[in-house]
Amino acid sequence: MSKTAIANIGENDFDDWRQMFVYFAILHDVSPTPEGVARTWGWLCDPTHPETGLIVRVRDDVVGFVHYRLQPSALRGTQILYLDDLFIAEAHRGSGVADDMMDRLREIAQTHGCSAIRLDTHATNKRARRFYERHAKNTNWITYEMTVNSM
Repeated sequence: MSKTAIANIGENDFDDWRQMFVYFAILHDVSPTPEGVARTWGWLCDPTHPETGLIVRVRDDVVGFVHYRLQPSALRGTQILYLDDLFIAEAHRGSGVADDMMDRLREIAQTHGCSAIRLDTHATNKRARRFYERHAKNTNWITYEMTVNSM
C-alpha cells in the first residue's frame, strides 16, 4: 500500500479539489458550470448535507478525492454507503492510493452500520471496472437515468 493521508474535505482544499473535480467532470462528458461546482462544494462542506467527501494526499500533494453519502436501502432495511465519485490523479493510479481510499470507505461504512457500499462506473471504463471488481462484486444491475426539466 502507498503512504497516504486521507481526510475529510475541508474549506482549505477548494483549489486542489476544484481543479481535479472539473477534470473529472469533463472526463465523464459533463460540462461543469461555476454554479454547479460551487453548489457541489457547498454540499461537501455543509455538515448537515448528506453528500460528503474525502481528500487523499501523498506527501503534501492532493492526488484524489471521493464523494459519498449514506442512504437507506429499503429492500435491505439497512443503511448503505453510496460512492458517487472516486478520482485519482493519473500519476498515482496503480500506486495503491485508490485501494487506500476504498479501505477508508469500508471503515466509514462499518462505523455507520452500513450493510454495503454501492457504486456505479461506466461500462467502457475497463480500468475502473477491474479495480472495483477487486473490491466488490458486479451485481449486474443496470442504471437508468430520467431527465427532469426544472420548473
